[in-house]
Amino acid sequence: MKNLTLILAPFLRIKKESLFVAIAVTSFVFSVFLLINGSTAAAATPLSNQNGTVSSIQNGPDGRPAWKVSGTWNLINQSSKSPTFNASFDMMKLDGSSMHKHTITATITSADFEVTGKRSIRTYYGTAIISMKDGPVSNVPIVIKLLSDNSMSIMPDPIKTKGHFGNTPIQGNTNMSS
Repeated sequence: MKNLTLILAPFLRIKKESLFVAIAVTSFVFSVFLLINGSTAAAATPLSNQNGTVSSIQNGPDGRPAWKVSGTWNLINQSSKSPTFNASFDMMKLDGSSMHKHTITATITSADFEVTGKRSIRTYYGTAIISMKDGPVSNVPIVIKLLSDNSMSIMPDPIKTKGHFGNTPIQGNTNMSS
């Protein structure tokens, strides 16, 4: 698998113009990786669209757990030149108070694929519009990671969001049967 990673190294850091090529290469490599490691259900999942759930505990300004986050996400048109990530989730304090809703709509601008041992990570970089109390915040840098263990994470830029989502990524899961 290391040799395959070395061969594909030039494709692993790309810009939007080449994203469709990277997605095709990523899909192939990810499928081969999963087949070699015995995960046929995940290998059969098409990479054109994926979705899942968000369920996470986020830190407050003091760096300690303060918020519960739950909702859904999807990544559509992965095989196109303009993939889009969408998330919608509720956020409330750990005691159930201060419930409110957020949406994220992000345009993906580049992607990476990494294999470490039996684990693979598809990382998508983009720019998002995030709904906030005082109105939408535009041009928020965002990083979305999809892992081979069916977990995922969303990390909006904490400076652009004024630390609202804490100092750790929002966690979730991938529905591999989609």
